[in-house]
Amino acid sequence: MRRLVSAALLGALTAGLTVTTTTTSYAAPGCIEASETHSWGSGNIKACFEGGVARVQGNVVDLLPGGGWGTPDGYCVAWFVDYETTSGDTYRHEGMVCGHFQADERTFDYDPSAGAHGVKGITGVKGVQLTRASV
Repeated sequence: MRRLVSAALLGALTAGLTVTTTTTSYAAPGCIEASETHSWGSGNIKACFEGGVARVQGNVVDLLPGGGWGTPDGYCVAWFVDYETTSGDTYRHEGMVCGHFQADERTFDYDPSAGAHGVKGITGVKGVQLTRASV
């Protein structure tokens, strides 16, 4: 009886590990779309990696732009994009607008892997989040 319980427990744990590994795996190549609105900012984004090509499109709006440093909130508004890469995850802000420096809205459409400082080795897009950022 004990061996039967141990074998059943080991089987359940092994099955659990298999399920856990599957559910914690990174997002496959494809697109993630999001739209968020908060008291301090809003925007929408579409971040894609398909057929070996990365593309990020959308907009971001600073709803508390103010007239200078610290007024009314002193923050910028940005999308954070979490990419799956060949060297691990890369988490960075893209599509940022700082109403206290410049216009309070920005529209963007670009390849995140382009240029010397672009994200290298992108294999997928894991997630996006609208957030406040200070510079």
